[in-house]
Amino acid sequence: MPKALSSCLTALRRRPLPLLARLAGVVTLAGVAILAPAGAALAQSAPMPKPDQTAGADTPMTDAERYCRNTGSAANDARLAWQTWNLVALEEKVQVRIRELEQKRAEYQAWVERREKVLSEVEGHVVSIFQRMRPEAAAAQLATLDEDTAVAVLVKLNARAASQILDEMEPARAAQLTNSMAGLTKSEAQGSL
Repeated sequence: MPKALSSCLTALRRRPLPLLARLAGVVTLAGVAILAPAGAALAQSAPMPKPDQTAGADTPMTDAERYCRNTGSAANDARLAWQTWNLVALEEKVQVRIRELEQKRAEYQAWVERREKVLSEVEGHVVSIFQRMRPEAAAAQLATLDEDTAVAVLVKLNARAASQILDEMEPARAAQLTNSMAGLTKSEAQGSL
């Protein structure tokens, strides 16, 4: 038995038939049961048809085998067309999603560039503001900032202004910021080597 025919029969056995097809099968079987006696007499008087040569000389083809044989290539073509259609639809969805992501990436890149520009402009202004403040006021302001921001400002200040501000801070916070600045300068020195 050919492989395609075998797979078709296996699929027919595994797949439950829809209700309408089952009912049609019951009606067909009932018709066969009613017409069987008349058909038997007719069959004895009619000459026997030759068995199909492709099915083998010993076994005649069943209805399911003939059905699978007749519809196998059409079913394969339909399945291939359906899979191709699904792949084309998925490819279109992927292309749309890629375009959306590229647009988002461009927007994000523009936002990052604007942010970097603003930060570089603001950073210079903030440093100059802290440099002109009284050390007590600058220390109070820097103590409330997060550690990264405070360290960034202190590193950009000149050494005299930074030391005066650190002198006015609580010793624990000043030590914490100094350690962070020392770690930052070590990593910068290692990165430049």
